[in-house]
Amino acid sequence: MNFWIAIPDSSLVDEQTKRDKSIKSAHIARSCAIFKVNRIYIYRDRERDYSYDRKMLKLILEFMDTPQYLRRILYPKITELEFAGILHPLKAPHHKPSIDPKNIKVGDIRQAVTIKVKGTYFVDAGLNALVPLEGSALEGKRITVKFTSEYPALRCAVASQQDVHQYWGYEVKEVLSISEMLKGLNNIVVMTSKQGEPLSKFEQELKQQLKDASTVLIVFGSPNRGVFEILKDERRHPKEFTKYVLNFFPEQMVETVRLEEAILGCLSLLNYVAHK
Repeated sequence: MNFWIAIPDSSLVDEQTKRDKSIKSAHIARSCAIFKVNRIYIYRDRERDYSYDRKMLKLILEFMDTPQYLRRILYPKITELEFAGILHPLKAPHHKPSIDPKNIKVGDIRQAVTIKVKGTYFVDAGLNALVPLEGSALEGKRITVKFTSEYPALRCAVASQQDVHQYWGYEVKEVLSISEMLKGLNNIVVMTSKQGEPLSKFEQELKQQLKDASTVLIVFGSPNRGVFEILKDERRHPKEFTKYVLNFFPEQMVETVRLEEAILGCLSLLNYVAHK
């Protein structure tokens, strides 16, 4: 089973400085990696224009998911990444260390960036040398490669999904609204809300649902507005999309649960239910 999450582009509205926005984005990235989230949707909150925060949130989430040996290639000096150096790395399975190419074995999987030299495709896979790529791929893009020969004649090819047997990070997608995002999706949808039912009411039912499902999507509100308010701007109601509108923090003793806390708590509880 895969976890997907949806967060609004207003997710950083309660942070005033670029440093704090960076740290909050990194906390979200780490929570997603801990619980093997495969996809993060960033949807529009129509309260106002959050284009700057949206750009920064997406950029840092993607930066955090990028192996460290590829970051200098993919991310030149960008003002939104001013505080990237203080963010704790994910150290997820696809964040492999730079190693001696002599240690590469046939079948090894690594992330890489495609480079074209005089009409021939190579990849930089953190081995201190370019490796010939069998076939082609979009130049300058991050891809996953599978090694087809060993040193000193290293070669690789673009890996298929069947080649990857570990958690391999998340993708980040922007969507115009919650309702637009849910159009055509066939996932189990869980919406989080202080106005929702307690998880305990649906725990046994959800346990069976999660056991049989391929993907569950968890939708979060913003620091200032919950999913009820955000969907009201779309002239929709949470119950139109799912019966699982859940309060994961009944009897909370603080005025608000911060978004990064909500993501960590909700994923932890759903992960427990799924593996109970």
